[in-house]
Amino acid sequence: MLVLGVHDGKDSGVALLDGGKVLFAANEERYSRRKLHFGFPYLALERMYQHTGVQPRDIDAVTVGFEAMVEDSEAAYDYKAEPRLHQKVYSVLVRSFGPMMNTEAAAYGSLQLMKLMAQNKEELKVNLKNQGITAPVHFMNHHLSHAASAYYASGKRDALVISSDGGGDGISGGVYLGRNGKLTQHATFSKLNSAGVFWEIITQICGFNPERHGGKITGLAAYSSGDEAYAILSELFGFCARTGGLENRSQRAFNDLFQLVHKKVEHLDIQELSSGAQRILDEVFRCTVMQAYEKFKIPHLALAGGTFANVRTNLVIREIPGVESVFVFPHMGDGGIAMGSAHLYLGSNEGLPQEEIRDLYWGDQWSEGRIEAELKATPGVMWKKLDDPADAIGDALARKEVVGIFQGRMEFGPRALGHRSILAEPTDTTMMDWLNQRLARTEFMPFAPIILEEDAPDYFIHYEGMKYPAKFMTICMRCTPLCKEKAPGVVHLDGTARPQTVAKDVDPYVHAALSAYKRKTGLPLAINTSFNKHEEPIVGSPADTLSELKRGAVDVLFLESFEVRKET
Repeated sequence: MLVLGVHDGKDSGVALLDGGKVLFAANEERYSRRKLHFGFPYLALERMYQHTGVQPRDIDAVTVGFEAMVEDSEAAYDYKAEPRLHQKVYSVLVRSFGPMMNTEAAAYGSLQLMKLMAQNKEELKVNLKNQGITAPVHFMNHHLSHAASAYYASGKRDALVISSDGGGDGISGGVYLGRNGKLTQHATFSKLNSAGVFWEIITQICGFNPERHGGKITGLAAYSSGDEAYAILSELFGFCARTGGLENRSQRAFNDLFQLVHKKVEHLDIQELSSGAQRILDEVFRCTVMQAYEKFKIPHLALAGGTFANVRTNLVIREIPGVESVFVFPHMGDGGIAMGSAHLYLGSNEGLPQEEIRDLYWGDQWSEGRIEAELKATPGVMWKKLDDPADAIGDALARKEVVGIFQGRMEFGPRALGHRSILAEPTDTTMMDWLNQRLARTEFMPFAPIILEEDAPDYFIHYEGMKYPAKFMTICMRCTPLCKEKAPGVVHLDGTARPQTVAKDVDPYVHAALSAYKRKTGLPLAINTSFNKHEEPIVGSPADTLSELKRGAVDVLFLESFEVRKET
């Protein structure tokens, strides 16, 4: 059965599944070059057809990971701006009914209100029809879709599943049980008590884009104790044993909440505020998991939703006594909801196996012929074809050059995993400053390491218990003394790093390159960061990479077997 998952909101995209097999998955931003593209994924759909050979008439069902969606532009995430209509209505209801807005009845009412206000369903159906797709369209619950994405890829028949984000379909998350291939909901987090909104508000108060830059807060958190901020924020936010999630103690929403929090913390610097906020989030989800574990005694966690882009909180969850494994769906935010809705539909109807995913290389691929044609058409570069680029990549890293990699099928999700990556040597503690400058970025944590899977236990503590999420760079790990000594450029102030491990049978190209680098230097790891400059999506084509080479973002570029440099 061919199921097409479609998402036409924030970070829109498509996912095509043949039963449990992923044929294609990609997000529109890679092709439109608009970060977190809002709108129907025309280009991603076109690339899907080109890559798979599937025709519109072949699709049996279409799934959408929202029953109702009204957040149709980036303006919906600006808490200083004039509230959107649905935000105004919700805020009035909160002021009028207070704690009653935390009930199941309120969540249901909120969903029905959103359905009345949303225009997206009919627009989406028209867009699909205009693309020649006549298969029935199934609108799936947003947070069940998030939960399904994590559960069916967790590899665990029984799993405790948690979803959390800013909000969708009237709630902001919940606790679910995955048993014998089926998902059931056991608790919900109301829209008023949204961990995602909490994090977005902190991000905006710190001066960053609340929808794009939440990761900066996690990085900043290590620069301060956060004691004063934690004390202030604890009066406003904390764990609620009744609901099992975050409690918004002021019972204010959207702009009202932003103004209240901002007034309370405006005297704090952003390092202090970030640290206090990180402690709140860690504490809430530690309590959420502990309470759920005590009730259900399931030691395996599966997580999805934008909140779990927070790799530090994911580590805190993994270290809870009794928890044996944590899996985070690698495209945890709404950009992964097309996949989640397809998983939910198939799991609810035909059933899906709970299988670990091997990799995320689900996008399109450029043939060497197309790459060579692009090179011939690009002035200002010199290039040569190599029999095996591994040694050349190892040599470039050993010379401390910044290396661009574009090979194989494109990764699905927000992380570059060796197919659209920038690599650099890991010993330079000043790397964070000068490489960020080259990439026009302003970050507050070191670059993440990419490491040979067989060497990871020497560099990261308790690696065996986190090896599955480490394939996808979705969890922090504590670094061993060897890692701190040999690769200080990847170690954060708190002694952690966010690694990606590489297996030979999964990514032979990068495994061979790292092996060559190890033979030359003794180091089995390099820095890995996404191949893009600040505020741009990860590169989607050879032309994108050549522009970055000519701009000076990288010193040398490897496009499959081609080595490319600027003309001197």
